Amino acid sequence: MNRFVTSLIILIVLVNVFLLTFFFYPLPRALRSLQPEPTLKLYDRHDELLYEVLSEEAGRQSFIALSDMPDDLKNAFLSIEDKDFYEHSGIDLKAILRAIWQNMSAGEIVSGGSTITQQVVRNLIGVNQKRTFRQKIKESIMALKIDKFFDKDQIFEVYLNSIYFGGLAYGVESASWQYFNKSASNLDLAESAFLAGLPQAPNRYYPFEHFELAKERQKAVLSAILKNGAISEEDYKQAVAENLKLQRGAFAKKAPHFVDYVLSNCGPDCGSSGGPNGGHKIITTLDLGMQERVENIIESDLTFLSKFNIENAAVVILDVKTGDILTMVGSADYDDPTIQGAVNITTSLRQPGSSIKPLVYAMAFEQGWLTDTVVSDEPVRFETEDGLPYSPQNFDLVYHGEVTLAEALAQSLNIPAVQVMDFVGVASFLSRVRDFGITTLDQPAEHYGLSLALGSGEVRLLELTNAYSVFANEGQRAIIRFLLSDEPDDLESVIRPETAQAISAILSSNDLRMPAFGEENPLNLPFPVAAKTGTTRNFRDNWTLGYTDDYAVGVWVGNARGEVMEGVSGITGAGPIFYKVMMMLNEMTGTKLTVQPLQIDVTSRAEEPALPEEFRIITPFANDVFLFDPTKPSEFQKIKLEASASAEWFVDGQRVGEGLSVLWPLERGEHQIRSVADQEERVVEIVVR
Repeated sequence: MNRFVTSLIILIVLVNVFLLTFFFYPLPRALRSLQPEPTLKLYDRHDELLYEVLSEEAGRQSFIALSDMPDDLKNAFLSIEDKDFYEHSGIDLKAILRAIWQNMSAGEIVSGGSTITQQVVRNLIGVNQKRTFRQKIKESIMALKIDKFFDKDQIFEVYLNSIYFGGLAYGVESASWQYFNKSASNLDLAESAFLAGLPQAPNRYYPFEHFELAKERQKAVLSAILKNGAISEEDYKQAVAENLKLQRGAFAKKAPHFVDYVLSNCGPDCGSSGGPNGGHKIITTLDLGMQERVENIIESDLTFLSKFNIENAAVVILDVKTGDILTMVGSADYDDPTIQGAVNITTSLRQPGSSIKPLVYAMAFEQGWLTDTVVSDEPVRFETEDGLPYSPQNFDLVYHGEVTLAEALAQSLNIPAVQVMDFVGVASFLSRVRDFGITTLDQPAEHYGLSLALGSGEVRLLELTNAYSVFANEGQRAIIRFLLSDEPDDLESVIRPETAQAISAILSSNDLRMPAFGEENPLNLPFPVAAKTGTTRNFRDNWTLGYTDDYAVGVWVGNARGEVMEGVSGITGAGPIFYKVMMMLNEMTGTKLTVQPLQIDVTSRAEEPALPEEFRIITPFANDVFLFDPTKPSEFQKIKLEASASAEWFVDGQRVGEGLSVLWPLERGEHQIRSVADQEERVVEIVVR
């Protein structure tokens, strides 16, 4: 009896508190607007969701109008949560009295008797508030006020879009995508009841961990719907028997490196707030369909490349006219820490090898040299700033005599490239390369030296691909863009159209390329494409870059940690991926390169230059210093010993071969090279460090 009197007194006090504070208690801002805080969503250019950015407070929230929700879904929530929602005024007095009695009996809050309106209050002003008597009073007052000021359908709509379902999913739309990979508008009765059961205890019923408990709760919801007369007995039985198929990962980050790139470069005003719930929506330049096809190409090719100690690859595709990033695959697997998958190789600093050469030749053309300007591919020595001689060697360790610039670039000959850089000037090159969008070569000229022509400086794949787009775009560069809402910047003039056309003609000529790469090579596509490969001298980075009239493509393969690849060059490593990406682009868009071929007769040049009258050692030079790299495979660390006539060759008195030239594997120390022909001999001293 005393407990009953006490409960009655408490009830009277509560009623008086309601009457006194109802008209004076201010509503929080969230309840005045009756809008949940939206999350930030990133979409591709075709409105495909890439990622929803979560906050600690809001989680995932995807708005769906009440009119778009199926009746089964609405009936499920009304039946299990608040069957009298459309009749009461925001609070259910019978439920409150029952809850007070249960709480007084237990000596603590064990039942809240909360209506849907009260839950809206709790959802919008904080889901983690303590369940105290004072809090329940405030909650009830605010429920009464919003019920007076807002339409019932509006309150119900906000409730269904803000209730928590576990797994950081807030609202029925987010929950439907998270657990069934489809919109809430397409849920059937069984799925609707399943979702309606989760909010009572989201962690206890979390489907991916406690599916059987969630199924039991679903049956309770279906029983409530049946009891309310919203479904038939037959509907109930079919829904209970339905085999639900959960689909995890609907909110996984798609194009993760690109998403990270956008978020790290997006300012505070990024995106628009034109969504139905005022949510921020970012429309990016990415083409998700193209991105996923490139991801599949990489996955397939790495299966083969793994035998060469290659575990990673990256690809970027740009629209050459707008600078739009259409594809950015930063690694083979973003979630694989064993390959440092989270590292975005497209924006990382790596040495480009010979793929930097087209920029060097373009600057020479700008300064008056021509595609048929002849240079000598013979042993040469340059004096460097530190006084040490620099003698570049070709990748194949062969000298080709006199060659045109077109032949030298197409065949990726190193010695002519260094001579071209010497003509252009390293300081001049560094100044002009910024116009191509390369921002990373920011050290003084003496830091790089002439070896910069062979890719000794570090660049980003994204920026170098953008630089190649200058050639595709008649000498103009489009600024890189990642938001479709941004207007493309005006094109920037970098080189003359004639220079761009000359580079395109060289890089697209398989006839010019053939002596070095063979007739059948991954750069020889069934339609015109300009392309260039690159391999660093230590076999840590493998590149192929190229373009058509519409797209610039950059491909890198290697290992993020820098482990050495085994017996792979740009043509055999990155080349096949480039080939497949270009074939995919041509299939999707019909893209190809429009270019006039160069009129250079590559067959008329003499096979061998005439032998000089005086017998001499052509290479190495006296007192040359060679560096032995312990990280490089020994079979690639040989130098060419060449004379002006066929001769016997001796190193430190030991015969090593006979002929115009022989290859000698490097050995540390000081060495005497001796060449003997027709009783004449020549001697040079060299050092290997």
